[in-house]
Amino acid sequence: MLFLSVDEAIEIHERLIERFGGSPGIRDRGLLESALYRPQTGYYEDLPALAAALFQSLLMNHAFVDGNKRAAFFMTDTFLRLNGWKLSVNAGSAHSFIVGMLEAGDCSYDKILDWIKQSLTAN
Repeated sequence: MLFLSVDEAIEIHERLIERFGGSPGIRDRGLLESALYRPQTGYYEDLPALAAALFQSLLMNHAFVDGNKRAAFFMTDTFLRLNGWKLSVNAGSAHSFIVGMLEAGDCSYDKILDWIKQSLTAN
């Protein structure tokens, strides 16, 4: 199993900010590390579960100054691609899913896991 490093996550975030705009920078490196290491705890049994844990932690920890929703989506998709899978949704659909969860106040692991399972395809 391949996981994103902190440096890779920071590079992805920098590229997202360059491409889509927003304020650069890390708000809390410890929260970024926590989000990236959560899937590596040994608690999660399969790739979708690992991806859901990563996605939820990146989304909720707000490790970056700006672009946390984009980072959660793109970093989770990158993690999946490193391991032979991908999210088969476009950025607009992902944005709608994320904003819908945030507006409803329901960013639960189970909801994210279900969405990932429905969106997962072999790379």
